[in-house]
Amino acid sequence: YQLNIMNKVINTEEVTIAVIFSALGIIIPILFHLIGLGSVFLPMFLPLAAGAFLMSPGYALLAGSMTPLFSALLTGMPPFYPPVAFLMMIELGAFCFTISMLKRKTSLHNIAVLAIAVLIERGIMIALYYGIMPLFGINFGLFTAYALIKGLPGIILMFIIIPLFVPAASAVIEKKRLRLYELSDEE
Repeated sequence: YQLNIMNKVINTEEVTIAVIFSALGIIIPILFHLIGLGSVFLPMFLPLAAGAFLMSPGYALLAGSMTPLFSALLTGMPPFYPPVAFLMMIELGAFCFTISMLKRKTSLHNIAVLAIAVLIERGIMIALYYGIMPLFGINFGLFTAYALIKGLPGIILMFIIIPLFVPAASAVIEKKRLRLYELSDEE
């Protein structure tokens, strides 16, 4: 399922997966906010983390980086001021890239991959907040502590959902891939 445009090969299956999980990264936070759960459960992280296990590193980086921007433009969440949207573009891009790279290049279990990616993302978040938040007159220590504590329920939820979801989603994708292959052979 590759498309050749101007000597560039585009994997349409990966583009489809990236678009679906990016769209979920916009829709799920809206639903969480509608039922009063807000950002405590890191609703943008959930679909992007799941999708990153199914995408190549380049597509995972693209989906992780662009979803916060598109979400901010379409919904106002995350906000542009303070520059949370831009910081999340960096955080989620690195988070998704790390998941995809570790999944593809190591034999680590999905939980280990997720744990490493979360630690790297949280480290990047702290570094970004340290450099950026004081420029906006925001107390770095207080803001960072709040963000770290507030994100704990979402991190726990990721460790519950992702190990269950990823194998099931992989099986569905593989089944559909085989079915599409069979259909193309019949023609």
